[in-house]
Parts: sequence; structure tokens; C-alpha cells
Amino acid sequence: MIEQAYHLIGIGGIGMSALAFILAERKERVTGSDIKESSTTLLLRQKGIKLFLGHSEKNLPEGKAIIVYSSAVLPDNPEYRAALLLGLPLIHRSELLRRLMEGKEPLLVTGTHGKTTTTALLAHVLTVAGLNPSYAIGGMVPSLQGNGKEGKGSYFVAEADESDGSFLKLNPYGAIVTNLEEDHMDYWKSEKKLIEGFKKFIEKVRSGDLLLWGHDDRRLFSLHPGGASFGFSKGASLSVLNFQQAGWKLLFDFTFEKREFNEVALPLIGAHNVLNAAAVFGLCLRLHLSEEKIREAFLSFQGVARRAEKKGEFRGSFIYDDYAHHPTEIYATLRAVKSTLPQGRLIAAFQPHRYTRSLSCLHQFPEAFYPADCVILTDIYAAGEAPIEGISSEQFYRTLKENCPQRVEYVPRLRLSAFLSDFLEEGDLLITLGAGDITAVGPELIQLEERCR
Repeated sequence: MIEQAYHLIGIGGIGMSALAFILAERKERVTGSDIKESSTTLLLRQKGIKLFLGHSEKNLPEGKAIIVYSSAVLPDNPEYRAALLLGLPLIHRSELLRRLMEGKEPLLVTGTHGKTTTTALLAHVLTVAGLNPSYAIGGMVPSLQGNGKEGKGSYFVAEADESDGSFLKLNPYGAIVTNLEEDHMDYWKSEKKLIEGFKKFIEKVRSGDLLLWGHDDRRLFSLHPGGASFGFSKGASLSVLNFQQAGWKLLFDFTFEKREFNEVALPLIGAHNVLNAAAVFGLCLRLHLSEEKIREAFLSFQGVARRAEKKGEFRGSFIYDDYAHHPTEIYATLRAVKSTLPQGRLIAAFQPHRYTRSLSCLHQFPEAFYPADCVILTDIYAAGEAPIEGISSEQFYRTLKENCPQRVEYVPRLRLSAFLSDFLEEGDLLITLGAGDITAVGPELIQLEERCR
């Protein structure tokens, strides 16, 4: 069998790295580049992948390599431009994912929120049950020791990315559609086009029995998707009857297909994760896994990196980190974390993500921070976008200041860790929120304390 050479531009990204791990396990020749070293690039190097720091046409391998890019790679990227000039095959990340799924039965998870945790839990359950799935997940999963794997089983579990419409390139055998909310409107342009995109995805699901969708979401409900619905509503096919938060563990009851399931336990927090877990439980039942195996697998799930992840402690305060950057995600995360906090302040340090999202969701953000006792805002993380008219870090701060009842502070990113080191009090819980480099603030604080010892 002849090896195929692949070069992944932005290989350290969470979506690209998952595919790189799979290619490496398939014994393909893999190279890649990224802007800087990270824990992910170090893991890729350990797999024998040749990796370049910085983007340059010199990074492209010799010969007829397939060049893979994501929507984050701009047309002026030197490697992208060089590949075009050399006539090398260029494919989007979603096309590579589609090719890797050939010969497998793809079980895909899509939706505006909850994709990564739901995908991770599904892959974890199938792995613990001995089905040896392949998977590509948008977050590092401690119980799976990574985010991408080539399994010998028939199932391929993956996130289907709606942000750029690329989920329509995939061919799901089964799917979970968590919810549908206005996001990534720079791509979709209108709510109508967004809903049409989800409708097309749902219509592609090959096995109607293996389609589960969020019943409580009005936009999804309006599509009458068929399959089975899940939600807190009594009208859902899988109806969650109640749940309770017991520290950092969820307990919930639900009914499905004329059966009642009581005290299902999962070591996560938040009502949103009850729905994610219920959807996975329902899909696994329809895949003919036993209730006992699913329950057992749930108990050993350790969550996903950057989803209410504890980073450590700083002078008696507790430091957590979360990827949430949309108002709905922020509110759900803060509400869940608040329920675990016996005393002390809940401090939300937020880095807005992209100018387009910041502008389109601006007036939804104040309400999203309602559970927090204090909000610390830092600079907008552009993620490759150029500034646009109508939004800036100063305007974002003004909107929060005028509409949030609690204390709101603005601190530039470069000064954020120093500010927090003076601001935090014993018993506080700090959670850093955002899809950008604010994730480094927790480790910065912890290192600061270690240096002061």
C-alpha cells in the first residue's frame, strides 16, 4: 500500500489535529505547520509528525502532497498560495474528514451549542462498550487521551461543523442535532439560510432511527425532522423528567420508548449537559447498547478540556476555564458553575471572539452574565478578522457597563493576569471565558503564585 503525503496548514488547531492523529495512525506521511508551539503540537510531534512553526512556502513537502486547509486559513497564507502555484491538490478540512469516513458508518453531532461535549461523550461510551470507534472531536478528551483516533470498529464519531456550511459535505449514518441558534451569520447571512442548511443536513441522515434532535428548540421543531426528539418537554420522544446537581455530578431521570430510566449519573454540571447526555443515551440505546453499559460508561467520563475545566488554585481562589463565547453558552456555563459555589464571588473574565459575532450578539451579552458577581472584560480576539464598523472593545465595555447590574471592569489582555492577581479574594471562583488566548490566564496566575513561594 502506497503512503499518501498530507500537509495540514494550521495543524495545531483542534479540528485539524484530530485529523492529523487519524492520518498518522493510518501510517500516512503527515507534515504540518502552525503559528506557535502548543500542547497539541507537542503531542503531534510525539506521533512522529514533522511540524513547522510559522507559515512558509518552504514548509510544503516535496512531491504530490495533498494540502489541507481550514476556514481559518486565509487566501494570502504563503503555503496556500504556493500550493495553488504548484498545482498541488488543495482540500478543505471537511473534505478530508469525509474521505476518512469512507467505509465507516458516520455518527455525527451538529448544532450551535454542545457539539464537542456530546461528541466526546458518544465516542467515550462506544469506546468503553468495546465498539472501538474512530473519532474526530473538537476538544481534548482526557478519558480518550486525545481528540482523534482511527478505530477498527464500524462507527466514526465526529462533529459536523455548521459554522461554514461544511457539514453539508458529510454523509451521516446517524446524527444528534443539539439545537439551532443564530450564530456565524457572517457566513449564513440570514436566519432563513441557516435553517435551510440544517434542514439539508437532517435530510442527509441515512438512518431515520438514528436521528435525535432537540425538541425544545423552536427552530428545529419547525423543521419536523422525524427521528426521535429529546428535551425537557413532555412531548419529546425522550423526555427528561427532572434533574439535580449534586456537587460536580448530574443525576437525571427520563422516559424513552415506553421505558423509564432513573438516576442516570454523569460527572458534569449544568442543565445543558443533561440534554447532551440524554441525547447520547438515546442514540446508544438505538445502537443496541445495553442500559448497564451506557450507565457504566457515563460514570467514567471526565469531560472535555476547556469545558468548565479546573486549572488550579490561586491564593485560596479557584481557577476554571471554558470555551464559551456565545451568549447562550456563557449563561449556561455561569449558571452551572454558580450552582456549585457554596460561598465567595463568581468572577467571569471574558474575551469576546471575532468582531462579527461581537456585533451581531452585542445586546444579548449583558443578560448572559447575569449569574456572575463581577465581569472582567478584555480585548476582542479577532481570530483573523479585520476590525469592522460598529464594534470595538470600548463599545463592548460600554454596553456591558450600561446594562449589567454587577460590577464590570475593562482590562487589556496584556495586563489581565496582573490585575486578577490583585483583584481575587480567598473563596472566589474565577472562570475565564472565550475561544481565544484567554485560556492562558489561569496557568499564568498559577505560575505567578509558584514564583512567589
